[in-house]
Amino acid sequence: MIRIKGKAVSPGIAMGRAQLYNFEKEVIRAENIGEKSVEKEIWRLENAVKKSRAQLKKINLGLQKIMGKDAAFIIETQYLLLKDSHLLDEIRGTIQNKLVKAEWAIKQVEKKYLEIFHTIPDLSFKAKSNDISDVLNRLIANLKKGGPAAAAQQPGQVILVADDITPSEAATLMSNKRLLGLVLNKGGETSHTVILARTLGIPAILDTVNATDSIFSGDTLALDSVSSEVIVQPTPAVAEEITEKIEKFRQYKEQLKNLSQLPELTRDLHQFHLYANIELPFESEIVQSYGAKGIGLFRTEFLYLDSKMSISEEEQYLIYKNIAKNIFPHPLVIRTYDLGRDKSDPQAPRREENPSLGMMAVRLFLKDREPFKIQIKAIMRANSSGNIRILFPMITEIEEIRAIKEIMAEAKKELQRAGTFPKKDVKAGIMLEIPAAVRLIRHLGHDIDFFSVGSNDLIQYLLAVDRNNSDVSYLFSPYHPAFIHILKEIRTEVDRIGKEVTICGEMAGQPVPALMLLGMGFTNFSMNAMAIAEIKRVFTQIHYARLRKVVGHLDRFSSRTEIEAFLNTELLKLYPELLQRSQGSV
Repeated sequence: MIRIKGKAVSPGIAMGRAQLYNFEKEVIRAENIGEKSVEKEIWRLENAVKKSRAQLKKINLGLQKIMGKDAAFIIETQYLLLKDSHLLDEIRGTIQNKLVKAEWAIKQVEKKYLEIFHTIPDLSFKAKSNDISDVLNRLIANLKKGGPAAAAQQPGQVILVADDITPSEAATLMSNKRLLGLVLNKGGETSHTVILARTLGIPAILDTVNATDSIFSGDTLALDSVSSEVIVQPTPAVAEEITEKIEKFRQYKEQLKNLSQLPELTRDLHQFHLYANIELPFESEIVQSYGAKGIGLFRTEFLYLDSKMSISEEEQYLIYKNIAKNIFPHPLVIRTYDLGRDKSDPQAPRREENPSLGMMAVRLFLKDREPFKIQIKAIMRANSSGNIRILFPMITEIEEIRAIKEIMAEAKKELQRAGTFPKKDVKAGIMLEIPAAVRLIRHLGHDIDFFSVGSNDLIQYLLAVDRNNSDVSYLFSPYHPAFIHILKEIRTEVDRIGKEVTICGEMAGQPVPALMLLGMGFTNFSMNAMAIAEIKRVFTQIHYARLRKVVGHLDRFSSRTEIEAFLNTELLKLYPELLQRSQGSV
């Protein structure tokens, strides 16, 4: 028996036969052709495109049967890439201009796009480069007579073990309901493969490093994402233990599902509201099943970057309108493009030495206003249902807000002249991510309708800590006394002007930090949809008045370690079983 540790990215426990998937991409070498062969190569390319579209359509239909129409958006994205005249024109142009075979032309175009995506430090956007590689390598496979090679398959349902796997390959198994779990040596936790696994409730573990060296097809595997490990050839005693954990986890999920329907009230009837963060349109189809009462943050950078900067007002309008309809009457908060810093514009003319203090988000779009106005107009047009709000990130000064209001006024007039304004104004808010913006709250009562706290960036800017830098990430803490003080200031100042405030960021979806926030008086939380049921379970079983007393003592402490220790100790005294379950026991 072998135990392999990894990083759990989709919750669950499974046991079954391993299917090893060690697909290695074929090495493509440059091969020149004569001018007379150009037409033939383009014909080969067009034929491969047709085959690839048919394959993706089949996968898409399979996913739709188990996930719903919009939930198959990930594979639909790849299908649309093969209808993208710009992408295909680049391949054709490479064949014609460099006189090379279609395979090499595709690899050159792939290389160009991967270089663009790999300049973006944010893992969520690096992971999206998989879609480009996936669809282009499918084209290469279809240039052969046999098409893509099928992996040798174990009978029945399997736990897939691979170095990495593309979204379409994983989707094929998922749509056939053959996948019990995923074990990957590497991969991104925000990749489309992982998002599909989370959506379907398939447990997944990444970063195992050497799982493919220790596992063979046909081995019995126990995948336990609660303890973040894979057990190879478990002993009878361990297999029995895993079987019991599978049943307990099933019961736990049923309890969470039932909890999602409960009122959002603590035991002493204090109300709270839980919203979902999304970045893909299809996620709006499923967030309510997790108990979300709306979408507190739609990160639209994905639309901008994934469309190669060409998404039109009409395309955005249809996306936003559809999401608003899906979650009506609950709110949809759309954050304008938060580009820069860790999500760079691939077509930016230069790279900044310190992008976290440079041209980003609202700064970027107040300099180049046209894409900004297009997005604002699309959001305004989509608000016929009246439940859309618009959120502006990385605000530093009041001049930025005034400039934004001017653009919004211009956009409204243009829509009114065109007869496309729905006669329902969109509420406007800002993200509190820069400490300077917190000090402006009292001055914004007439200009801003609501606030959202971007806790990750607010901590980072307040403490001067890059949370992605392993050398200093230990300093990044939601329990730092200075951060506690700034949270209290936000709560006080927002109450003073009578506006709403929502907490976004990772701490909203973590039980102890979320309880601390609730104890401070925050009642609106937006988080990963998968965390909502757990936070609701915790909140509905505590007494708000008791929590307020505990949190009221935090000013006594001068260090993050003291505050964290105090909270854990006091909360465990009050609710021992509640927090033990939150910490992973099933």
